[in-house]
Amino acid sequence: MEELKTELKRDVMIPLTTQRKKAEALGISPSNIIFHGPPGTGKTFLAKALATEIGLPFVKLSGGDVQSKWINESSQKVKALFEEAKAVAEEAGGAVVFFDELDSVLKDRGAGQAHEEDTKVVNEFLNRLENTGKHNIVFIGSTNRLESLDEAGIRSGRIDKKIHIGIPGCDARASILQAQLADRPHRLSEDQIRTIAERTNEMTAADLASLVDDAARNSLFRKGEAKITEEDVQQALID
Repeated sequence: MEELKTELKRDVMIPLTTQRKKAEALGISPSNIIFHGPPGTGKTFLAKALATEIGLPFVKLSGGDVQSKWINESSQKVKALFEEAKAVAEEAGGAVVFFDELDSVLKDRGAGQAHEEDTKVVNEFLNRLENTGKHNIVFIGSTNRLESLDEAGIRSGRIDKKIHIGIPGCDARASILQAQLADRPHRLSEDQIRTIAERTNEMTAADLASLVDDAARNSLFRKGEAKITEEDVQQALID
């Protein structure tokens, strides 16, 4: 995902880190982002990795953390989230807010079935997203259903980047496998990892992580060993 990493470095990392003063002088603020694509493709992982690279406080929420059956409570939770992020950003020089399942709260108000409370939540989001750049807050939303989001909420000025995270290609799968194996004892060569990557077409990042977990279990429970082999991975593919 070299192109994606370059894009994130240009639009988010540099304005908040090495070139912050120059970016401020040029009127450049870090971009808010939506990662969209199929489940399990690594959207949450990318958000966490981005926050780690920037070195800023990171908070992760989902629709269930905000939704409430009580009148006005959901919109108040959104308000509290951004107020807290603002306070943290003032102290730490910035903050990253990651919201998973964004479609559960930033619902399309033009769908004809929007509930009054849903509309209040969307309106609160719109107001808050307008001002994230002023406070060095990076908002990252994640969704499997980009088409379900409110159009006003994802327009430029509120959400500047909409990045599709798809099924990884062969090179990306090999890199993911190497990363998953890096901290585990194993006997897999680069050629063997490449062969496995070629056999795992259509697997997501989550699928590959699960595959390595299963291979580790095979190593321990089938053979009583503490090193993952190609055989363990191939058995996990069969299982």
